[in-house]
Amino acid sequence: MPTINKNPSLHFLWLEVSNSQRAIDFYRETLGLPVQGDHESFATVHLANTKLYLAPGAPLGMNMYIAIAVPDIDAMHQRLLDHNIDVGPPIDEGWARYINLIDPDGYRLLLLEPAHEEEPDA
Repeated sequence: MPTINKNPSLHFLWLEVSNSQRAIDFYRETLGLPVQGDHESFATVHLANTKLYLAPGAPLGMNMYIAIAVPDIDAMHQRLLDHNIDVGPPIDEGWARYINLIDPDGYRLLLLEPAHEEEPDA
């Protein structure tokens, strides 16, 4: 009998977008993420352990959000401001510092810097 994976993980996200080039530009230029494939069928945003596919053909955003971990939330906040994105300062919840924003197709993004556990003194 096959074993069941006890640690499921996100395999990929698929977003249908109303304007492919606008979506590609947002994820590549505004957020600074690696995007591959500027073709008509879909583009791939490469994240650490998963992929985000951007495909043409949908109305504005769905009732979901995408959480993307970043190494430096303050640097990302400044990057967003530099790209004229209207966004508030990072919110500190203890488990992470994060920014909420909406992409060009109305998808809710949660950009977060996870809290790092302190190393105990040896």
